Amino acid sequence: MTIYTTGELAKLCGVSVRTVQYYDGVQLLKPHQLSENGRRLYSETEVQILRMILGYKQLGFSLKDIQQIMASQQRRTLLTMLLKQQTQIIAEREQVLRRQKASVDFLLADLTENGEISQEINVIDIENAMAKKTQLQKLHGKMFAWGFLMDVIEIGLLVLGFTKGIWWPVWLGIPIVIGLGIYVSKLYYDGIEYVCPACQTQFKPRLRTMLFARHNTKARVLTCPHCQQKNYCLEVSSK
Repeated sequence: MTIYTTGELAKLCGVSVRTVQYYDGVQLLKPHQLSENGRRLYSETEVQILRMILGYKQLGFSLKDIQQIMASQQRRTLLTMLLKQQTQIIAEREQVLRRQKASVDFLLADLTENGEISQEINVIDIENAMAKKTQLQKLHGKMFAWGFLMDVIEIGLLVLGFTKGIWWPVWLGIPIVIGLGIYVSKLYYDGIEYVCPACQTQFKPRLRTMLFARHNTKARVLTCPHCQQKNYCLEVSSK
């Protein structure tokens, strides 16, 4: 029968001597025998036990779980219960990791695009910031779709008038286009607010003020109602 010292057993199973000693101390792995000078000696049985312990550890079981499994007379039943429980724990961890990855990707994209994390993004409440940005992107998509539809109607009516000399659809279509324009403007106004870069106040300006304010693709020059400073205020979703 092959006999191993503590060091030999540790090397064989790829762990430290201290780990073997610790498992001995918590009654998980007892030596096969002691030498005349008191050294712990282990047989192939202990090798298999240690490998079993390490396998359970790799599955995420705690030492307490492993002790219960190895001491149980109903090992199969207990192991089945613990494996089902571990499956649930792993699934919950996966959800957390997916959310973390989405947050990291979101911040990385914003950092790449802007050179720094945008002021409207609260890193502490990153999931809320992600939801707001998604809502804003959806709103912009709706605006683009409505704008495209209005352009098609206008161009189609003008082509019909100039090429066919039929002008009554133009006069009929103009009120429709104007009505769509008012609806789209209201839709846009209801869906957005602005963040002051000076005091971080989120506010909604008057519709007329917003429509005629100097702006770029992400901000408008507005006066903050809280600090009264006039700045390029960042556009965010109001939802």
